[in-house]
Amino acid sequence: MKLLEKLLKTIFKLAGSRILHRFQASSIEKVLKKSIDLLDEQTLLEMKAFVVQQQTASGGFADKAGNSDLYYSLFGCYLAEALDIPDVMPSLKQYVKTRIQTGDIRGISLYCTAILHTKLWENESLPPKLKQKIAVETQQPGKQEAGYSNFLSLISFYYLENYVGLYRIQKQLKTIDIRRNLPCPVTAAHLVLQYCFGKPTHELEELMHSFYRGNGSFMAIHQAPIGDLLSTAVSLYALDFVKADLRALKPDCLNYVDSLYADGGFCATELDVSPDVEYTFYGLLALGALSTAVSGKQ
Repeated sequence: MKLLEKLLKTIFKLAGSRILHRFQASSIEKVLKKSIDLLDEQTLLEMKAFVVQQQTASGGFADKAGNSDLYYSLFGCYLAEALDIPDVMPSLKQYVKTRIQTGDIRGISLYCTAILHTKLWENESLPPKLKQKIAVETQQPGKQEAGYSNFLSLISFYYLENYVGLYRIQKQLKTIDIRRNLPCPVTAAHLVLQYCFGKPTHELEELMHSFYRGNGSFMAIHQAPIGDLLSTAVSLYALDFVKADLRALKPDCLNYVDSLYADGGFCATELDVSPDVEYTFYGLLALGALSTAVSGKQ
């Protein structure tokens, strides 16, 4: 049985190599690392101090209410890697281990846990119970917006090397109507997925640009009164992912992201005064996507 499983994994790995290569070329880790080139030494020191302060006594990273949370802990992990803060990792690893052993993990937290596990336990397989939960989640379309759910699945499957899951996502893509008025983050997720699977992206790129406000920010929905950092970051990441030309957007977007920096972190909007690890992650993601601003398709 194990020999058959190994053979099947090898076959799917060969078949999925192009998809994985496209994701690896613009992985979140690589884009976050690029952002460091745009930060001065003082800002780097402030951000490192901020990230350390956001880790709770339990080892997890704090949400808006100050409680440890797997979702925020994933952002904290990404930031610690990008900013080179290894001291936070042992406590974070213990927190994730405890949650896996004692917590009822589901939804977005399930995908976050899977990614955290592969990053913190590089040579260990995900516990079978979590693998099964992820398999169940990805086979239940309608629980979440399909594009966002598939994007989370893609990222977790990328880390888990679940090649069967990758092709399940490809099948689900056919059910998404991109002409619907999808929110900006879902459109960005769908754009990344389309590109990964070698499908046309021109229409989705145009939809992405329709969320741009003209002041360096992107809106979550077309009716939103202001832009926000999450929508801006995922839009820039997706457009950079498909090698779109960001040169015209770069100056205003850099100014917008910079305007949201406060006390070592980033805030959600110009109306927010409290930075957290989630939006600090999005701030660096936006800067990383803008750092090279490629000149058109490659």
